[in-house]
Amino acid sequence: MRRTRTLAMLTGALLVWVGVSAGWPGPRWRIWERGLGDQLLLLLGPRRPPASVVLVTVDDATLQQGDWFEQNREIPEWAKGIGTLPWPRAAYGKVADKLLQAGAAAVAINVVFEGPSGTGSADDALMEQILRRHPGRIALAAEMLESNDSQGAGSLTLVRPELFLTSLGGAGSLGLTNTLAGSPSEPSRHPEAYARGVLTAQEAASLPALSTTLLRMAGHHSRQNDVISSLHFYGPEGSFRRLPAWEVLDPDRWRNHPLRPTLAGSMVLLGPVVTQGDDGYPTPFGSMSGLELLATASANSLQGDGLQPWPGAPPARALLALVPLLLVMVAARVRPAVRGRLALVALALALQFGIGIVALRQAHRWLPLLPPITGLVLLGLLYGGDAYVSEERERRRLRRTFERYVAPGVVAEILSDPESAQGILRGRLLEVTVLMTDIKGFTVLTKQRSGEGKSELHVLQLNEYLGAMVEVVMAHGGTVDKFIGDAVMAVFGSPVSRGVAEEASQAVRCALAMRAALAGLNEDWARRGIATLDNGIGLASGQVMVGQIGSPKRMEFTVIGDTVNLSARLESATRNVDAAVVCDAQTASLIQADAGLASRSLGAQPVKSLGEVEIFTVSLRDQASR
Repeated sequence: MRRTRTLAMLTGALLVWVGVSAGWPGPRWRIWERGLGDQLLLLLGPRRPPASVVLVTVDDATLQQGDWFEQNREIPEWAKGIGTLPWPRAAYGKVADKLLQAGAAAVAINVVFEGPSGTGSADDALMEQILRRHPGRIALAAEMLESNDSQGAGSLTLVRPELFLTSLGGAGSLGLTNTLAGSPSEPSRHPEAYARGVLTAQEAASLPALSTTLLRMAGHHSRQNDVISSLHFYGPEGSFRRLPAWEVLDPDRWRNHPLRPTLAGSMVLLGPVVTQGDDGYPTPFGSMSGLELLATASANSLQGDGLQPWPGAPPARALLALVPLLLVMVAARVRPAVRGRLALVALALALQFGIGIVALRQAHRWLPLLPPITGLVLLGLLYGGDAYVSEERERRRLRRTFERYVAPGVVAEILSDPESAQGILRGRLLEVTVLMTDIKGFTVLTKQRSGEGKSELHVLQLNEYLGAMVEVVMAHGGTVDKFIGDAVMAVFGSPVSRGVAEEASQAVRCALAMRAALAGLNEDWARRGIATLDNGIGLASGQVMVGQIGSPKRMEFTVIGDTVNLSARLESATRNVDAAVVCDAQTASLIQADAGLASRSLGAQPVKSLGEVEIFTVSLRDQASR
């Protein structure tokens, strides 16, 4: 009962811990859960992004191409200024113009054009001309700068391309590039989480994210709540279709470019993606450029496959995390065996992983995984520990029960199979040999010593005798069934058997060894001036019922049956024949295969309650030959 209460308290504490960890996780727990989520994304591997989202990149290849022209001093008009960053603004405009002419639905330029161009007003004028040519189809980037004053108070400053607001038709063609980058404890959030989430909370004037503006310009609407969504990455850097910007600018290459016909209706993100190194955004698939990040946000909004926690409310997440544990606990009451309980835990773990992966891949939902998985593992350990403690307690109980009757080696054999040991205690039929021995004339000796005031000596001698007889029984693999006053009852073949014939042989050898041990005791007692003793031994073989018998308050492991009665009657018969050890015909038949033993019939003798019974005496074969 105490063990059951302890297990109930521990499982209750485990449920509380799992619920709190799922609904209100601490900083360290968030890091571990984030790590598990990243590993699941890596396990699932890259996904195919939508073909309608395309990147045109100002990459290392584009800069090297422009640098090559500059070094050879033969710079075509399209290549001027593209060998270094920042690019002329008109170069971005020319790329966007060609992309839109090729059929792109909209182009977003991921560069903040703050103030006048560093290359002169002509650069701004050409850019403005291109913007007017494609009203509502080119989105420009803005950025929110955060700074602290000397008192530590934070301030926000919106940096946007003021020069181009008129040609753009107002701020409706702008979009913020700010992103809540991922951390060890938090996933990368959709840019709209900053644009409409953080800024709105701070009561700051805000713009939509650049990815959202691009989506709207292309005639699409987001299929998810971007504010609460995390980015669901399609793979490492380079997962989206991309095109180096110089290939668009080069008229000869662009005229017959294989990707040009595929741009119809696409959303294009244009911007620098030079080698990021440690300056990129951390993702489960490695460092990622800002342009690829915006492409991921645009694709997530377009397809509605951004990641969202489910359930959203902490109490609901706590309850969901508890479901697998509660189901296992309920089912464990039906299957209380430890193997059944551990199988239930393993099944729940597999289902939890499977459901979590399906929800992530198909429904794009983050389910609470780490708390229930950890809880299931700990629940399995609790069940295993409880079973171990219970088994050890039962083994100790069984050992205490059997050690009173059998040799330690036999006890170890019994305890090697606890279920079989329980079967032994419950009761079964066995073929055994029962040995019964009694001291002749002990009742008279008891009265005599009682009258002489020698009770202490009498008990001491009896204990010496019984101790010696028990050692002989143990040495021959027998079980001391009980003491009946000065009588000893032993059983061979219970609770485990070495074979019916072998048990009969060992019982006979034990009887002869008991006689030899008594002879040694008599020599010692004679030297000490103590009266000697004599005993008779009867052996009978046959079927008995074995088990724990008695009342609930006092149980005794014993054997019952006619064979027991016969052995007692044969022991009494030793007083009427010239033999100290006698056995029945079945025992004599069983020991015939033992070359070291001999039996001799004493004929039919009257046995109380059984009538005439043929009895045999036994001896070692070398003694019989003399």
